[in-house]
Amino acid sequence: MSLLLLLSLPVFSAASPLPLAFHQAAKQHGVPEPLLLALSYEASRWRPDAASAWGGYGLFDLREEGSPGLEMASMAAGLSPDAVMASPELQVQAAAALLASHARRLNAGQAPPVDDLLAWWDATRAFSGSHDPTLQDRYAESLYATLNFGVPVDPESGLSIAAQPVDSWDRVPEAPPTACDYSGCNSFTAASSSNYTNQSRTAADITHVVVHTVQGSYSGCISWFQNSSASVSAHYVVRSSDGQVTQMVHEEDKAWHVGTENPYTVGIEHEGYVDDPGRWYTEAMYQASAMLTADIADRNGIPISRTYIVGHVELPNQTHTDPGSGWDWDHYMDLVNSFSSGGSAAGNIIGVVADGDIYSGARLPGAFVWVEQTGETGATASDGYYRFYDLALGSYTVHACMDGFAEGTCSKDIGTGDNWCSIALEPGDGSCSFGSTDPGDDTGEPVDTGQTDGDDGGDGADGEEPEPTPQPDDSSFRPNPPGLPPGNRVAVGETGGCTQASPRRAADGARAAALGRGPGPAAPRGLSVRPGAAAGAARRPRGPQISMKACRLSAQGVWRSLRMAFSSIWRMRSRVRLKRVPISSRL
Repeated sequence: MSLLLLLSLPVFSAASPLPLAFHQAAKQHGVPEPLLLALSYEASRWRPDAASAWGGYGLFDLREEGSPGLEMASMAAGLSPDAVMASPELQVQAAAALLASHARRLNAGQAPPVDDLLAWWDATRAFSGSHDPTLQDRYAESLYATLNFGVPVDPESGLSIAAQPVDSWDRVPEAPPTACDYSGCNSFTAASSSNYTNQSRTAADITHVVVHTVQGSYSGCISWFQNSSASVSAHYVVRSSDGQVTQMVHEEDKAWHVGTENPYTVGIEHEGYVDDPGRWYTEAMYQASAMLTADIADRNGIPISRTYIVGHVELPNQTHTDPGSGWDWDHYMDLVNSFSSGGSAAGNIIGVVADGDIYSGARLPGAFVWVEQTGETGATASDGYYRFYDLALGSYTVHACMDGFAEGTCSKDIGTGDNWCSIALEPGDGSCSFGSTDPGDDTGEPVDTGQTDGDDGGDGADGEEPEPTPQPDDSSFRPNPPGLPPGNRVAVGETGGCTQASPRRAADGARAAALGRGPGPAAPRGLSVRPGAAAGAARRPRGPQISMKACRLSAQGVWRSLRMAFSSIWRMRSRVRLKRVPISSRL
């Protein structure tokens, strides 16, 4: 678009013609006027001159390439693309015609009644231009939330939305647990692999958090990062209206957001425009972004300081000006400080133990697991998960074994929060290397194997797949479960004593049931139990029990822990901690 055309666009005052334009377009094309207003509000906050980073323009972010498409909207309205680009009123006409065409296409050629807003849900999803059903739902969800809460009068455009009681909440499927690095994110939506570098960065490599402004809408930014021709990405995107967070690149990978400074940074994009902070930089976004930044800093040991939490414009070799002078740095840093834990030096290891493959294999309840460096022991719960909590930051190897399977391991450099480390077990014979062989005591407890499985499920090496995401049916999975979860230390004296093993037949049946190969009895509960849990007598009338083999393994764990402690101290003598380099020394 030429500079002359941009300069010729009108500036609207309180006497703006836009309210009449929306009213007439909605009536002419038979679409709900509140929904048409919400579409424009989401795209541009009703700015006729908005120009997004991905080439969208005007009230509805219409694009020459991509969706919602300028050409498709113009054709639907019987107008030329040049005329639509030059006139805000014609932009409204084109968007109304495009929405109506989607509605007819999805409703057997007949548009729904204009007073039935919920009947326009599918047409709204289609207007998003996304081919991803999840993103379509999130787009529609955001628009219908705008309809429900309404928007006060915008003094510049004269537009507003009266609150509409639309019960649309059951239209959006419950979001499954995510594979995000940040537990507060709404979902992980992967950027195109053409737009970032697959790496294995650790906390020592990540020294700065970078604040960006999208120069466009939340949904538009997510779609752009998924476009393989964009050659740009960021780790996170934050929505203006409510602070919703989407992660698009894992922190260990290098997003393409600050050119030469990508290797040591994590980037956060914020919906909106640099020159319009009053419309876009909401308190909800400040709060959500500050919580995210505090979490990134705590997990990676980044100081809560303006030296290390910076704007795009503040890094070397940059041409951008975001987040601009309208970003309230004092308020933002106060929020980050209030949300920071001060760099807690503890983290959790969580994972699944599965048959053959950590993604598609049947999960294995009752598998015995232990941490090599600490000697802590536990067992997988009924959902196949194990959990070890409050481990000092560092490198750990988790072992797992089970009757009928070879031993498997995974290794992980952990930061604060949850760290995934899942293990695949292959069929095999032998006994667990953690304890002695005891072929006469076969209860379904783990047995020794002399073999290590090569699938460590998360040691961060290049080319490895990400950790598996818990599925929606994992109702027992909680990032921070109440009480003492499986995987914590349990003294043998607190478990109610040792019992003789159950027959081999019961163990084989439990394993068959866990693998989905036969009915069998209920899978055994985890070995690591809550002290004094006799209240659960309905399931275990005699209180928590642990097998003779587990008792022996726990006793041997004491000696193993001592050996590992001395070994760790010796290794630490030669370990050199990397020193973080402030920005000033990079100039």
